[in-house]
Amino acid sequence: MQPRAVVIVFMGDSITGGQFAEPNQRWTALIGDALIRDYLATPVNFYILNRGISGETTRQGLERFPGDVQQHRPEIMTLQFGLNDCNCWVTDGGLPRVSEPAYRANLVEMIERARHFGARHVILSTNHPTLRHKILTGGESLEARRRRYNDHVRDVATLTGVTLCDVEHSFAHLDPRELAEMLHPYPDHLHLSPRGHQLYASAIQPHIERAVADIAAR
Repeated sequence: MQPRAVVIVFMGDSITGGQFAEPNQRWTALIGDALIRDYLATPVNFYILNRGISGETTRQGLERFPGDVQQHRPEIMTLQFGLNDCNCWVTDGGLPRVSEPAYRANLVEMIERARHFGARHVILSTNHPTLRHKILTGGESLEARRRRYNDHVRDVATLTGVTLCDVEHSFAHLDPRELAEMLHPYPDHLHLSPRGHQLYASAIQPHIERAVADIAAR
């Protein structure tokens, strides 16, 4: 095996960024630490970048894509957005922050751009369940919209041929009390707790490990 560096970019919103969690407890850090340990005795090195920004939608992610992803030319990119896209602010007059067609198009464009700049593996994630059941001005809860936007994520994964990490499925067995333990407490009920980050990491880690093994073997 020849010495090499594997570039990984974690691209997304606050769930990728790890809002409210200590840096070493975030799922991205757990994955990074595991990879470094696994390849410690090999000539494979890692350059890992967390490009998760709190509060952002796919529209904003696409705008910063050249600086946060393209210039680094990652061989592996994880992509997670949606909890802000599907949200409905009072000032939005009932509209989501990003419409469903635009959400799909933005995900597709980010995937196409990542591939154009050298990504061999893109791992696209659905969003985990929350406890945000309050009816918003659009007539639905964030949870109802989250589930529908997750369906678009699955469709985009099929359309583009990228790897789907169905995080929602990994959380599906939890009852409301167990789910609450995975989330930051009220009034948040959305961002991951340390235990939530561990569960999230367990869902996505196998996909990333397979991608790294493929890159390292080339």
